[in-house]
Amino acid sequence: MATLKAKLFLQASQFAELQALLGSSPSNFRWFDVQLPQAQATFPAVTVNQIGAPRMYVTNGRLSTYFARVQFTIYGSGNDSQNAAAVTAALEDFLAVFNATAVQNAPTYPNTIVGDKDFGIAATQPLTYMRVIDAMIFNDENA
Repeated sequence: MATLKAKLFLQASQFAELQALLGSSPSNFRWFDVQLPQAQATFPAVTVNQIGAPRMYVTNGRLSTYFARVQFTIYGSGNDSQNAAAVTAALEDFLAVFNATAVQNAPTYPNTIVGDKDFGIAATQPLTYMRVIDAMIFNDENA
């Protein structure tokens, strides 16, 4: 039983669109937990932060399934926001097929993007373009 973040990393590192932008092997795949490593200066990159995972309860206990709220911070590269937008598009395609449950080959997975913020870090030269994608992801902690 892997954590939701472990499931995300495993499946994202095998997703061709993300591999083309973030690196092709798990050891150099630029997808990080919560924040960028201090020595990490290679962009584009993605950080993942789980900001909520309220559990659901029924009469006889807690359900193993729940919706977790996850924020993906995308750090782009280049002189404009096109690289961050390309990573965002690949992430959206990934979330459309990401499966954190034991149900295989479902026609759709109940993952929903609920927020998309476009901005940059002005303190860096050149400006580091960023996107923050806020998603509700359906997870089964027993899968």
